[in-house]
Amino acid sequence: MGVTIRDVAKLAGASVASVSATLNGTKSGSIRVGDSTRQRIQQAAAQLGYVSNPIAKSLATGKTGVVGLMLPYADAFYGHDPFSMAVMRGVMRGAVETHRNVMLYSASEGMSESRIAMMIDTKVDGIVLVMPNEGGSVITKLDHRKIPYVSVLRTPAPGAWVVNSNDYEGGKLAAAHLLGLGHKRLLHLKGDEKVMTTIPRCQGFLDAVKEAGAAAEVVDAGFDWKGGRAAGIDLFKGARSARPTAVFCANDFSAQGFLMACDELGVRAPDDIAVVGYDDTHFAETMRPRLTSVHMGVEEMGILALETLTHCIEQPAAEPQQHVLPVRLTIRESCGASAARLPKPASPLVQTIHRGNHQP
Repeated sequence: MGVTIRDVAKLAGASVASVSATLNGTKSGSIRVGDSTRQRIQQAAAQLGYVSNPIAKSLATGKTGVVGLMLPYADAFYGHDPFSMAVMRGVMRGAVETHRNVMLYSASEGMSESRIAMMIDTKVDGIVLVMPNEGGSVITKLDHRKIPYVSVLRTPAPGAWVVNSNDYEGGKLAAAHLLGLGHKRLLHLKGDEKVMTTIPRCQGFLDAVKEAGAAAEVVDAGFDWKGGRAAGIDLFKGARSARPTAVFCANDFSAQGFLMACDELGVRAPDDIAVVGYDDTHFAETMRPRLTSVHMGVEEMGILALETLTHCIEQPAAEPQQHVLPVRLTIRESCGASAARLPKPASPLVQTIHRGNHQP
């Protein structure tokens, strides 16, 4: 039979309730354990090799130590979706650091959102939602069940806990960089408007171009390589004199497809056209030429989401936090600039906005 808290209590000369409060936590606010008693309990537990019983701990704290991570589609779990994989890595890293387990959820193609909502296990202490559907069944269920949740990439709303990135500034950064390299005819391959990052990235890009007195065209291309490749094929079919000299893609995946089209048609990047992506995932480093990309700290968003969820779980009455991560540009080969000639970006700081009371 294993070592129990009664064994620890006997060796430490403390009550079973004090040992439980020290080693497992407690839901009761009436148990106070002094520093000397707590130290004796911890020393006794270490001496006896006591291992916490997760079921007992759950009963004592009302928490399971399990959090959920819901990605927007099943393909998000595969390696060819660098954004979702980076968010997941961040959440997993945060879970390891806080000694939590992670339950994974995804929306399979054709599955209704109400069916997805039914899948959510109410035994999770909280859940991280990646690009949730605003006002959909999942959020409705979480609100009804009072399950804490934090959203990654969601339009800020009163009472919401969110982690976002400064996408408008990211679009401006991309445009300013290409304009600074002397380009006057620019193209933006726009993402899917159902994703909240699409419009601010596009608007930031267009505003910077307009301020500089340059011209820009916008083409819908989505967020995958197929859309990027198709846009590239269409572009190079046109008259050479009318082509843009630089393109800003909605993400690295789209940029990969665009560079595939360049390679297929004998167009050289950056000699014939400069290319900038967005997200700065591992794809950017492995493409040839290596991709200049707006860095939005995707893995950091996952880590911060787990930290924020932990705070939301442990302090349910706390004021909701709405984080906005800064962006910067990572200069590589695809734009024709040398990173050594450019100023280094300042150390990023996370902007946190508190809005209203959280009502899970």
